[in-house]
Amino acid sequence: MMAFKFAPYLEKGADIHGIDQEARYIRKANKLAKKQKLDSVTFDFQVGSAYQLPLEDDLVDITICQTLLIHLDDPLAGIREMMRITRPGGLVVALEPNNMVQHLLFDRYRDTDYAVEDILRVLEIRLRIEKGKKLEGLGFNSLGDVLPDLFLKAGLEETQVWLNDKALQLIPPYDTREQRFRAGQMITWLEDGSGGLGYEENLQYYLAGGGTRKVFDEYWKSVEAYKGSLLNQLKNQTYVSSGGGVMYIASARVPE
Repeated sequence: MMAFKFAPYLEKGADIHGIDQEARYIRKANKLAKKQKLDSVTFDFQVGSAYQLPLEDDLVDITICQTLLIHLDDPLAGIREMMRITRPGGLVVALEPNNMVQHLLFDRYRDTDYAVEDILRVLEIRLRIEKGKKLEGLGFNSLGDVLPDLFLKAGLEETQVWLNDKALQLIPPYDTREQRFRAGQMITWLEDGSGGLGYEENLQYYLAGGGTRKVFDEYWKSVEAYKGSLLNQLKNQTYVSSGGGVMYIASARVPE
């Protein structure tokens, strides 16, 4: 996605490299590249690991990752690998979220009539799930807050941070292409348990984070009820949400 978004803004003759560990995404990217009407740039997509990028030292002017570091057991190693392939004076950019924030957001005014105990119960469970995921060596879902700290530890300079101001709102009727896409995406996640919404995955992390199956199963009953209600609202186009969240964009330079 980033490769195609940035391509029109690059100088003639630019090389754009894209790396993903899953071959299916590389195949998709290569197909999209053939459809692009951009003769001024060259696309190169390869399968590779964030810990060992298949590119030579000091090759690129800017290296970008999006929602990658939250899935790494050693995000600092991932940042240093990005630095390796970036020329001195070049930029390293990371787009990473704080995903815990979404559990303190309200969709409708009636949701503000909450019981404090209910909110705290959900937060404790979600914190254990986050902690368990990290203890399992699968990253930390709210890493965006600490990007400046990681950049400093990696030896990057001139760090700057922005908050993405884009809200993924859903406001009936869903009369824009963007809203219809967003609703369809959420429906898919709800129906197939993807997007972090699966029982087994969350249970695994919760147990690893010190929780018990009994407490989790009670919690999951409310999750399933909410998912069913949300699914109906999305299909009927009655669900409303401001689509808020916290996504950090951090940029820093590789030392000369």
